[in-house]
Amino acid sequence: MHDHHYSGRAICRRPVSVPCCPTVSDLPKKPHQPATWYRYMDASSLGIEIAVSVVIGAAVGMWLEKNVTHWAPWTSVIGMMLGVGTAARAIVRTARSYTKQLREQAAYEKAAAEAEAEETARSEVEQA
Repeated sequence: MHDHHYSGRAICRRPVSVPCCPTVSDLPKKPHQPATWYRYMDASSLGIEIAVSVVIGAAVGMWLEKNVTHWAPWTSVIGMMLGVGTAARAIVRTARSYTKQLREQAAYEKAAAEAEAEETARSEVEQA
């Protein structure tokens, strides 16, 4: 019952029936971090998306005003506001994505620090 067994990191001196120290596979999975160039491209595409949304909204509003409604200047204003709304939606979507990445990274770092502290405490107990 008191056989030494390999726990994934080192030989564990606990009985096989007792849960052993956490292994590398027990740690939380490291969150996916996109490449630096991809993060820069994603951020720059947000600016382009904002500009294109406002311009297309205003252009569609002006076209509708000139060819369909003749409600100057309200159709242009409505079109531009729809473009601004679309741009705001893109900003919120990007902010949520970055917030999720930061939250995952913080959770991973916290779990890794806790595992390291537990491992250090366990090795100090074993040495005493």
